[in-house]
Amino acid sequence: HGRVIFIGDSAHIVPIFGVRGLNNGLADAYNVGWKLSYVLNGDADASLLDTYSPERRGATLDVFANASKSARFMTPPTRGSSLVRDAVLSLALRHEFVRPFINPRQMEAYAYLDGQSDIVRRRDTEFAEGPRAGSVCPNVRLKDGSYFLDEIGPGFTGILFADEPEAKTPLFTELDGLDPRFTALSVADEDVTRAFGAAPGAFYLLRPDLHIAGRWLRNEPNEIIHVMKCALGKDLR
Repeated sequence: HGRVIFIGDSAHIVPIFGVRGLNNGLADAYNVGWKLSYVLNGDADASLLDTYSPERRGATLDVFANASKSARFMTPPTRGSSLVRDAVLSLALRHEFVRPFINPRQMEAYAYLDGQSDIVRRRDTEFAEGPRAGSVCPNVRLKDGSYFLDEIGPGFTGILFADEPEAKTPLFTELDGLDPRFTALSVADEDVTRAFGAAPGAFYLLRPDLHIAGRWLRNEPNEIIHVMKCALGKDLR
């Protein structure tokens, strides 16, 4: 509203019991924080801030849906619902498969799937496995005991999968020119490659909040640069 950005309970009131209101308020701040930083530093267009509301509103509606599931389980509205609830509670003592019914709340980071460009959607469907564009980057444990996200920088990150780690590529140089905080990673680790459903030549572009801006089964420099500019709120018309 003008120069005011609403986050957390000032933006959306959620039931007090079991809906992770604080968690989602922090997720709101994480989403708008990097965008505000880029705009204030002149590294992104002010229109980037317009993406905050639709992304986090979708996440909030998802929270509401999960809250409704919890409420129906605790206070069944029908006799059938009561029978299901009682059966689940009884079976959960011995069978693990029914236990998620007891705790149906959102336990994973929300994926920003709406509002993606045709390029991002089309390239995403070429993968058979791995995290979808819009979801959060997985944190793979490496052979030395560290974690993959320890390698991610404070800005956008480009991940190029290769047979052997490569030196800085022309694509990395161009992306670095778009974001002064850009981090280039060349990955040959088999565990990381498998977790991403990737193969040599694949490329992932991460936003500063660790959500995947786009992924390509084959390196497509022009498309990657275009998606990076869109992620910075650049007017490409």
